Amino acid sequence: MPATVELVNWGAHLYCYAWTRHVCTLLNGIVTLANVGNIPSARIVARSVYELSAHIYYLKKHLKQHLDAGDVGAAFDFLFPIGTGSRYINEQNPEDSELFPSPPHIAKAIKCFQERLPPYALENYSYLSEYCHPNLLTFMQYYEWTDPHTATFADKEPMEGVFGPTTGAVIQGLMTLNELLWLTKETTVNQAVLQLLETIGEETKKP
Repeated sequence: MPATVELVNWGAHLYCYAWTRHVCTLLNGIVTLANVGNIPSARIVARSVYELSAHIYYLKKHLKQHLDAGDVGAAFDFLFPIGTGSRYINEQNPEDSELFPSPPHIAKAIKCFQERLPPYALENYSYLSEYCHPNLLTFMQYYEWTDPHTATFADKEPMEGVFGPTTGAVIQGLMTLNELLWLTKETTVNQAVLQLLETIGEETKKP
């Protein structure tokens, strides 16, 4: 049975609704974690929000290319692994790989997202990523050198370099969400997205 525009739109809406709920949950988590001083955890969640924003841009860009070209089949083939892809399920049950293909690697989405952000955006993502792995930046959240021979252990609270990149990425993600919903003829949720973007715009104008 050939794919239809209605089926592609339905799949895109399913993605958008889940994306919106997940981003809202993670943003609430960042605020909660920051309020209780759990900055290391907040940084890791912030990176996930950045990746989600990159992912929706990657989806919207390529889905629009296929639909603009009138190739509904290609649009569906592109959307399918994004909606049902799971590297874990694919590895554990390779016989089901047709139903659960490997999804696009996040590196593709991050690279694509650079089109939407300033040149230094990739550096911001790399900075956030550093806090998600065992390395110098991660460990230095807990100590500082008081002299060349002495390290003093104490949690550091500032969220330096976290809220800026995450805020910029999620605003672009919301704008892309608006474009993707408009592309796939969804109006109900998109009205709320537009209102949110307008509110963000008004808040940024305040001194």
